[in-house]
Amino acid sequence: MNRRVADYDSVADRFDRRYILYAYNGVRETLLDFIGAERPSAVLEVGCGTGHWLRAVAGTSPIIAGMDPSFGMLSRARETTPGARLVRASAETLPWGDASFNRLFCINALHHFPDRQRFFAEARRVLRPGGGLLTIGKDPHAERDEWWVYDYFPETLAIDRARFAAVRTLRGELASAGFAWAESSEADRIESVTPVTDAFANGVVDRAYTSQLTVLTGEEFNAGIERLRAAEAECAGRGGTFDLVTDFRLYATIGWLS
Repeated sequence: MNRRVADYDSVADRFDRRYILYAYNGVRETLLDFIGAERPSAVLEVGCGTGHWLRAVAGTSPIIAGMDPSFGMLSRARETTPGARLVRASAETLPWGDASFNRLFCINALHHFPDRQRFFAEARRVLRPGGGLLTIGKDPHAERDEWWVYDYFPETLAIDRARFAAVRTLRGELASAGFAWAESSEADRIESVTPVTDAFANGVVDRAYTSQLTVLTGEEFNAGIERLRAAEAECAGRGGTFDLVTDFRLYATIGWLS
């Protein structure tokens, strides 16, 4: 399968809608626990997008930096996180010197990086001794998720299995990159039942809602919309309500340097 690349410039203005729909409290708690209460001197987010998580860690360190390859996403991040030091670059070539940061994190971003192992090597290079790398994302290989996106846009599951690594794979890659210790845990569980009429009205059924939909071709996306509409009509014909079910987990994997 050819690698699918999300065009985040095209969806940057609608990207933050997900944070209105879901609180991501588990992700926030995991992130703040990772950074710690001792105020590390420098923190970097790779794949910072619109700056939502940079905003969440504001005040935890004297230096908060963010990096993203999307001009559109960084434009929004500059508006929402004026205190952060933002750079447009790729994850595989981080534009900072050796041992620049104490903590580095990427949330729902690692699956977009073309070369994870090169990124892990770069992360190790820019981290100081005793520093840590946190990544949070899905693991479709665990087969524990129920999600309407996979049900009605079936191409997305195969795409996710190709671009997301199993958490056990991530731990092995961190070890290969020179991290002394790696651990994984469940960070959050996203659950909701949404009537499809509400989902269409509030922008859930939208290319910007999640990268699984962003990377689809126009034909694939439209075919999924037709499946949703057909299921909605069938339920209405029986006098019922058609709901979209979301129940998936986000996993944290942390690598520590000695």
